[in-house]
Amino acid sequence: MNTNTFYVGLDLGSTQCYQVVMNERGKIIRSRPFATNEQNLRVAFQTLEGELLVHTEAGELADWVRQVIQPLVKQVVVSHPQSLAWIAKDARKCDRLDARKLADLLRCGLTHEVFLPVNQARRTFKQLVRHFTEATRAQAKCKARIKARLRCQGIIERGEQVFTQTGREQVLRQISDKFLRRMFDGLFSTLDRLLDQMKTAKKLMLEAARQFPEVRLLQTAPGVGVTGACRFVALVQNPRRFSNKRKLWRYCRLAVAHRSSDGKLLSHPRLDRNGCGALKDVSRKAFEAALRCREDNSFKRAFEKSLAATRDKVHARLSTQRKIVACLRAMWLRNEPYRADLP
Repeated sequence: MNTNTFYVGLDLGSTQCYQVVMNERGKIIRSRPFATNEQNLRVAFQTLEGELLVHTEAGELADWVRQVIQPLVKQVVVSHPQSLAWIAKDARKCDRLDARKLADLLRCGLTHEVFLPVNQARRTFKQLVRHFTEATRAQAKCKARIKARLRCQGIIERGEQVFTQTGREQVLRQISDKFLRRMFDGLFSTLDRLLDQMKTAKKLMLEAARQFPEVRLLQTAPGVGVTGACRFVALVQNPRRFSNKRKLWRYCRLAVAHRSSDGKLLSHPRLDRNGCGALKDVSRKAFEAALRCREDNSFKRAFEKSLAATRDKVHARLSTQRKIVACLRAMWLRNEPYRADLP
């Protein structure tokens, strides 16, 4: 008995989702919106018969929706938003048209699927790492805001001394206006709360990291601390998703993009902007920490060798960052601690 195959485009929204169901010939057999909640999602797919292939766009709701409907369908494809320019840049845009295009792209096999972790513990860990990163950025922005407000009063402070208890008291004594002192008291109180939040977020992240032995393993590499190891593991999720190190370089925004047409260059080669900027930041911080190490290490030697050959610090740094992420991938895949001869 033949089973009908249907291609489902699902446009996700926090208030409303739109579902378009298309058969193998491209004919629409269902097109309807429904309020976004778990019950409606289940009903929308339980009432369909046949093999269901679903296509949606990556976003905040995508992972949750995939978990809800996965038992009810044959396949869920989540595509990267940048690969859906036909949808995002079309002058005629609405939820119904977006869902129809998602279904049509899936039917034609023109999807660019993103990686979503299946393991719940890894999904949770990724959220905890993101929470810690956001908390770190929030306290850094608050510190910058305090220094900017102090400069408006002619008080120029550098370093972290101003954020200690003694430093705060010294700064507040320099401000004669009682309203401004109260304003700065409020800013410092806000900073204290953000610092407490960052410490709590880091504690949660480190507790969750104990489930993953690769976090401790990656810390054996020069320049890679516990935070960098946690971020790398959370963002990469599975090193086998990259069949070679060059694909990982591209995901880390470390690959060089070449654009040409009819054999002619359209632009000068440059770093590919697609990928995960946070992973590039991990490699940059590991590079800087490796250079600060008193002991000699392969990353430091690689930078010095590349610098001597190119006389270009940026080129040498990027080459070393590529070596770092390739080394971390190899360590994770082989389940081996750092060795100088790793790629």
